[in-house]
Amino acid sequence: MTRPFRLAHVTDPHFRSLDGLRFRDLLGKRGVGILNVAVNRRRVHRMELLEVLARDLALERPDHVVVSGDLSNVSLESEWREGLRWLASLGRSSEDVTVIPGNHDVYVPEVVASGTFERMFAAYQTVRSERGERAGSTRNGYPFVRFRGPLALIALNSCLATRDLGAWGAIGAEQLKAVEAMLALPEVRVRRRVVVLHHPPVKLRGGEERNLRDRVGLAEVLSRVGADLVIHGHDHRDERATLPGPNGSQIPVVGAGSASYAGRPDHRARYNIYDFPDSGPPTFVIRSHDIPTNTFRQAIAAPAPLAG
Repeated sequence: MTRPFRLAHVTDPHFRSLDGLRFRDLLGKRGVGILNVAVNRRRVHRMELLEVLARDLALERPDHVVVSGDLSNVSLESEWREGLRWLASLGRSSEDVTVIPGNHDVYVPEVVASGTFERMFAAYQTVRSERGERAGSTRNGYPFVRFRGPLALIALNSCLATRDLGAWGAIGAEQLKAVEAMLALPEVRVRRRVVVLHHPPVKLRGGEERNLRDRVGLAEVLSRVGADLVIHGHDHRDERATLPGPNGSQIPVVGAGSASYAGRPDHRARYNIYDFPDSGPPTFVIRSHDIPTNTFRQAIAAPAPLAG
């Protein structure tokens, strides 16, 4: 029997480093964010948990790893360098890892304008045109699609510099048009289509100050062209939902909790694993940090099916 293709989904690690901090970084929204790191985030997001998670990934042997954003707290290059160090510690080729930004990775407009995140993580977003992969025409190359095993990974950027203290997101009309065309491509449709973004594509928690503001537009796209699975981060908790697909189908939507959160057991550091068999729906398990053993363990009794 062929081993199912295994996809690991890690999100919201919030790597921390203030190396190279400048006085001007303490002004405006970033200054508020740095204060939050000093008072709160350094306590609830523990970097040592990410090292334990890396060891667990080696044991679980996924074929591909997706990191769906928030590799930083306030979009400092030193934070992203810590993220790159962690990715290198996985011992994987960049071909076997896909990375997209979260709202904390677009904290201020100058970061978005400079394309620093995309430059630093370019190896984890590279598409191979000879395989039929492609990137969108937006300034920083979203959406893009990568083919891995039976999967087409369609990566969206739902994040923008909000210029306020909100954590809301928006995909934008240009990306929505591009992703609809991408999902409809014959070479994409013959694969299991997994859409990856940072914000939940449905409202699951809180008010509009932290949600995806054009989620209705994305839902309309998916209702027309479909997808096999949508995965996201952002909310730091396990989440399940569905979206209507074509012809009465239902598209499963799964959110993963933060990879570094040191809080209560049902939210504590975790990541998801999805197994895609040759036929039939994929299954998934949640692996979460266990304090007594300082290891990651399966958080649900058996793999859960992901039929819509």
